Amino acid sequence: VIITRHAGRTPVPEGETLRKLASHGSTMCIFLSVQMIADVMAELLAGGAYTPDTPVAIVQKASWPDQRIFRGTIGTIAKIVQAEGIDRTAMIMVGGFLGDEYELSRLYADDFTHGFREAKKG
Repeated sequence: VIITRHAGRTPVPEGETLRKLASHGSTMCIFLSVQMIADVMAELLAGGAYTPDTPVAIVQKASWPDQRIFRGTIGTIAKIVQAEGIDRTAMIMVGGFLGDEYELSRLYADDFTHGFREAKKG
């Protein structure tokens, strides 16, 4: 997981630009950047590892009582953010972990045995 932000009034080191980090195709959590969402998405695509269909989620006011979550793709999320008026206090999450093909961890499933507990029967 890469946790970063997009360069704005405060730059980031050359090796930490969104374009360079996006070249890995890793899960990314991008903070302090939702107000530049179109540019952020363009930089992610320019990195070469993501496609316009890569899943994206915006979590506005995470853990607050009025938390909101918006889902889309690199190709659609900018319009969603604009339509919802999101311009701050939001985390951008990008990667295949948000898509349908990713299987959720079984670690906490009742029917899953691991080194610390036996699966519940039935």
